[in-house]
Amino acid sequence: MVPTHRLAALKSPLACILVLWALGVIFCISVRPLMPVDETRYLSVAWEMWIHNNWLVPHLNGAPYAHKPPMLFWLINVSWAVFGVNEFSARMIAPIFGALNLVMVSVLAGKLWPEKTDARVLAPLFLVGSSYFAGYGTLTYFDMLQSFFALLGWYGVLTASQGRVRWGWALVGIAIGLGILSKGPVILLYILPAALLAPLWQKRDQKNTAALDTLASISPVDQLDGEDARDDRQMTHRRWKGWYLGLVVSVLLGAAIALCWAVPAGIYGGEEYRNAIFWGQTAGRMVDSFAHVEPFYYYLVALPLMLLPWLLWGGLWRGIIGFRWRAGLDDGLRMVLLIIVVLMIAFSLISGKRVHYILPVLPLISLLLARVISASNALGVMARRIDLVPIAVFVILTGLVAIIAPFLPLYFAKAPAWLATLNGWWGLVLVVAGAVLVVAGARRGVVYRIAIVNLLLVVTVFMIAAPRLNIDYDMRPLAEYLKTQQDEGRDIAYWGKYHAQFQFLGRLQRPIQMLISHDEMLDWAKKHPDGEIIARRDRPLDAQERPLAEFDYKNDRLLIWDIQTVLENAAGVLAR
Repeated sequence: MVPTHRLAALKSPLACILVLWALGVIFCISVRPLMPVDETRYLSVAWEMWIHNNWLVPHLNGAPYAHKPPMLFWLINVSWAVFGVNEFSARMIAPIFGALNLVMVSVLAGKLWPEKTDARVLAPLFLVGSSYFAGYGTLTYFDMLQSFFALLGWYGVLTASQGRVRWGWALVGIAIGLGILSKGPVILLYILPAALLAPLWQKRDQKNTAALDTLASISPVDQLDGEDARDDRQMTHRRWKGWYLGLVVSVLLGAAIALCWAVPAGIYGGEEYRNAIFWGQTAGRMVDSFAHVEPFYYYLVALPLMLLPWLLWGGLWRGIIGFRWRAGLDDGLRMVLLIIVVLMIAFSLISGKRVHYILPVLPLISLLLARVISASNALGVMARRIDLVPIAVFVILTGLVAIIAPFLPLYFAKAPAWLATLNGWWGLVLVVAGAVLVVAGARRGVVYRIAIVNLLLVVTVFMIAAPRLNIDYDMRPLAEYLKTQQDEGRDIAYWGKYHAQFQFLGRLQRPIQMLISHDEMLDWAKKHPDGEIIARRDRPLDAQERPLAEFDYKNDRLLIWDIQTVLENAAGVLAR
């Protein structure tokens, strides 16, 4: 048990961590643009929901958008209803749920190990100290929402196992329903293993602890004979029958919550949209994983990288090695380990893989590490200065690389020219931070310092990359140009696959026509003689080519052509 005065010292820095999380997020999203095509696309869906006041069926570029459920778009629209339409409030939705993840992982640690008070403090620190979590938390994606509802579902399962059955299963149902509305039925893959495999991690009937303690006091022979043994088996059978009945009810509750949106949306959105949300985004994804095919070991490589810089901390490894796994393997630890293993196996078996698919695994690993380190006294005796050297070296080397990188094109012809645009002097911050981490040594609060250094690392990397990101990915100038053209009555078309990356940034009121084939282009040109076509180009312009406007995008250019020029030389101006 950690002394009371020590716990008081621990809790105050935790509040500081949450404040630093907010400041770091605000800083990061302020210096970088919305990233095409995903962030710009999601805000465009929210924008079309706003301008058409249609909260039932999300639309993208004028067409029903069935690839994602509406929760994120609803929340963005709520923020706009309160603060007005702006980019900042929309981009704060995911970070707010990131903060809720930090709070929820602390609450869950207290639920799992009520006697391990310091675990409630360590768990969110391990989570915020993950570079991947801290960096990904600044993106306007769905996964922070999904991770939060997964944590809520696990909390509900644990609550039900500890005797508050109705409240626990109600929380599970709410988590499933809102999780489906956040990112689809994949929430079941996160939550259900904890409930379905409860007999493997819940070794005691916590609702009937006294009865089981009485049975345990009887001799082994007596336990196996007579009425007591039969009563015990019957009680266990009834308990697990009731357990799985509660699980079924919670799943039905979650489905009912989701169907409150899906049924009217399916009716209103038409047959194609209805098939997409009821099949394409459920069983269809499992049957045909349509994209991002990776080998089965993909997550075994990705997960260690997601856990940096913690894996470089020697105190962590000594804590893991020194932990008394046989004696310390309590119900909570079994539950966490079991969910981690099941999720890693399940997602490895699915062919389509992205790193953020296993984002909810990070809170689980944070809980695991918090339990292990709290037991190993790594906050005190085990926290040696030498343990911090690998992290310090990593941070310092990152800073030195950032400082050197902008000068490489001056001395090496093969070095990418874009390196010169990096704001490398921010690397000095990392050099100083790494040095301070070692100099400060292994005094109490080492976990806080590592977490703070990680947040500083993430913010600094964004600052270093910001100039390049704004050159390559800022769609605002082109979006504003398109807004001007639409306001003047001109129609706009896009040559190739269009992801609606200009709709929100330009506050466009009308869709942009997507042209895939030459025949589509000719037909559209005849109907819109005053229109303009956007085309991407990865080669220099010929001397005689004169586009109406041109804009940077990654290593290419986005060119604006008038219809007459396109008709005269379509093969030339539309060619990549």
